[in-house]
Amino acid sequence: MRGLATFLALTGLALTATAQVRITEAMVNPPGSPDAGREFIEIQSCRPNFSLQGYWLIGIDGEWLFNPGNIHWAIDLSNYSTGANGLLLVRDGASVLLPEPAAETTVVVIPNAFTEAGMQNDSYTVALVRNFTGRVGDDIDTNDDGTIDNVLWEEAVQAFGWLDGEVAAGEFDAVYAAQMNGLEISTDLRRRADGSIWEPDAILFFQNGAVVAADVGRATGAGDFGPFLTSNSQRVNIGTPPAEFARQVTPGNLNPGDRPAVAGDVNCDRCVDDADLLQVLFNFGGSDANSDVNSDGVVDDADLLIVLFNFGVGCGS
Repeated sequence: MRGLATFLALTGLALTATAQVRITEAMVNPPGSPDAGREFIEIQSCRPNFSLQGYWLIGIDGEWLFNPGNIHWAIDLSNYSTGANGLLLVRDGASVLLPEPAAETTVVVIPNAFTEAGMQNDSYTVALVRNFTGRVGDDIDTNDDGTIDNVLWEEAVQAFGWLDGEVAAGEFDAVYAAQMNGLEISTDLRRRADGSIWEPDAILFFQNGAVVAADVGRATGAGDFGPFLTSNSQRVNIGTPPAEFARQVTPGNLNPGDRPAVAGDVNCDRCVDDADLLQVLFNFGGSDANSDVNSDGVVDDADLLIVLFNFGVGCGS
């Protein structure tokens, strides 16, 4: 392995660990009422039909009145896999949101998945974690100072969150996303001209690294179940969204400009090439989850063959 590492250094090829699963879209406050039954979280894997064994989605209250750090809800994804396009959509109701999810998407309906009242429209954090050991009601911030002091997971894969900006004197809200390998949409980015703070209804993560967090409204002629569009004015763009993005919210469909999952894609660039091959070789004989293409617990010949068999897939211009 020393020879391979030296070769990588000389050629400038880097082996960077990229999470095989990420949150791609979430609706935390749909237009109209009630919220419950119309909220969703969409996640995507780099490889198709990816087992989500050990993965959890959790919601964490940050509101002073609800005990900052309180686990509001927790969803075990271990019994599910992403679809052929790499997408899994977690819904809290069976009524179909529009546009309808792609046929290749795995759709999981768990009534009241985000509690009977839905996710809080206050200071809040949503996180994707591995091997969650807690339960609803547990507190990850026991002294309410905004710092996680009770870690209840093996790995924090990704998170997002925001403060609502409505803290009264003597109160303290918290958001934990930045401490969980995630992103906080700051109040400074959401301040109106009159100084008040608007709260995002939805967030979208694109494969090019851009993020959009925005208020959401109905498209022309749409009902309570969509289609929905992000606001033009109350919207935060981090990075540059793909040119194909036209304000649409797309539950269970690839985000505009994104590409589907590819078998053998180890480094999550949607192209199976030398970089994937080298990463598998570099981790050969080990148990690196990102390099274990067939998820059997060891990086071996079987993983190498999958990469070789799919070499060049997704790499067209």
